[in-house]
Amino acid sequence: MLEEDNSSQCEINIDTQYGTFPHSEVNRRNQILAALSAAVGALITGTMLGWSSPGIPNLNERQDFGVLTNQEKSWIGSIATLGAVLSGFVAGFCIEKFGRKYTMLLLSVPSVLGWLLMACSQNVPMILVARFITGFAAASFLVVGPVYITEVVESEIRGIWGTVFNFMLCIGILLMYVLGTFVSWIWLSIISAVVPVIMFISMSMVPESPRYLLSKGKLEPATASLKWLRGTFDEAEIETELKLLQKSVHEDSRQPVRIQDLLQPSIFKPLSITMALMFFQQFGGINAVIFFSLETFKTAASDIDANVSSITIIFIQVIVVGMSAFLVDRCGRRILFIISDTGMAISLAVLGLFFFLKFQNGDEVPKNLGWLPLVSLVVYIISYNLFLGPGPWLMMSELLPSRVKGLASAIASSFCWLLAFVVTKTFEDLSSSIHPHGCYWLFSSVSVLGIAFGCLFLPETKGKTLDEIQNIFK
Repeated sequence: MLEEDNSSQCEINIDTQYGTFPHSEVNRRNQILAALSAAVGALITGTMLGWSSPGIPNLNERQDFGVLTNQEKSWIGSIATLGAVLSGFVAGFCIEKFGRKYTMLLLSVPSVLGWLLMACSQNVPMILVARFITGFAAASFLVVGPVYITEVVESEIRGIWGTVFNFMLCIGILLMYVLGTFVSWIWLSIISAVVPVIMFISMSMVPESPRYLLSKGKLEPATASLKWLRGTFDEAEIETELKLLQKSVHEDSRQPVRIQDLLQPSIFKPLSITMALMFFQQFGGINAVIFFSLETFKTAASDIDANVSSITIIFIQVIVVGMSAFLVDRCGRRILFIISDTGMAISLAVLGLFFFLKFQNGDEVPKNLGWLPLVSLVVYIISYNLFLGPGPWLMMSELLPSRVKGLASAIASSFCWLLAFVVTKTFEDLSSSIHPHGCYWLFSSVSVLGIAFGCLFLPETKGKTLDEIQNIFK
C-alpha cells in the first residue's frame, strides 16, 4: 500500500520473516537508519569508557566504601578493558552463529544488567564485577557494529559511517563527563543502563545483514533485506549488487575457516596491519588520557578548573570526530593516519615537557604555563580523532576477508583491549616510577613509530569495494 507523507515521499510495506519494513524511494534513508541503530553500540562503549573519569573521584569523595587505594582505583579503571579482552572471541563466534543483528540484541541484556549491578554495588568487589561485565558487553559492540555497518551501507559512504560509529562513542564519553559533574556515580550508572535499552529497540527495527543471510542460504530474506536497505521495492534495482554478493559469499563458503588459514599471506597481511593499527591506537595513550583525564588536570594544577578542562577535551573530541566523518572518504585513510599520528607525537611531547618543567620547578607549575596542559590535550584529541580513533575499527572491517572476519576480528579486538588494559592498569604505577613526563614521552615515541608505519605499510582503501581491497593482498 502506497502512502504519501508531508514531504511527498512514497513508501511501501514489505513483509519478511524479520517483520514489516517501510521501503522508501529516498535511496539511503534506510541505510542511515540501520547504521545509526548499530552505532548506538558505540554510545554504550562510550559510557563505559567515560564513566571512570568522573565516577572514580566521586566514589572516592563520597567514601561509600572508604577511601580508595591507588590499586583499587587502577583496578576500577582498568578491569573493564580486561572484560573487553574476552569480548572479541565471544562476539566473533556469535556474529557467525546468530548473525550481526541478533548478536547486538543479545549483548544489550548483559550491558543493562552490568550497569544495574554497578548502581546497586555495596562494596568494591561488586563494582569490579559490574565493570568487568559492562566492559565485556560494550567492547563486543565494537566488533559487531562495524561489521554490520560495513555490510549494509554502500561503499561510497562506508568511510563516513565508520567514523560516525566513533562519533557516537565520543558522545557517550561526553555524556558521562557532563553528567558526572551533576550526579553521583550511582545515578551515572543508572543513566548508562538506559542506553542498551535504546540499542535493543532500534536494532529490532532494522533487518539482518544481507551478506550474513546469504551465507546461511537464505536468499529470499537476503533479497528483502537488501531491497529495504537500498530503499526500493523493485528487485531489478538491486539485482546486480545481489549477484555480486552471492558470488562473493559463494567463494568464501568454498574455503572453510581453519586456524592455520590465518598464516596465509592474503589473511596474515591484513590481520597484521589491523593489529598494528590497534597497537598505535592504544600505545598512543588514549585510554590513559580518557580514563584519568580529571586526575591528569588535578596533577597538572593548571589555572583552569579540572572538570571544565576534562569536559572541554571531550567536547572538542565530539566536534573533530564529526568533521573527520567527512574527511575520511575525501582525503583517504593513509594520509589521515600520518597526520593523526604526527599531531599526537607533537602534543604528547609538549605535554611531557610541561610535566618535566613542573618536576624541575619543585612540583610547582612553571610561570605563565598553566594553560599548556589543556592546549596540548586539545591538539592531542583533535589529532587522535582525525584517524587513530575511528580508523583502526573502520579498517578492521574493511581489510579482513569476510570468510575469516569473525575469528580475525576477535583476535584483533582482543589484542586491542589487552593493550588498553596494560596501558590503563600500569599508567599510575608508571607515572610514579618514571614520572608523568616519562609516560607522555613514551607515548610520543610510539606515535613517531606509527608515522613510519603509515608511510611504509598502510594500504589505501578509500572508494574500494570489499572485494577490491582483498585483491590488494592476493
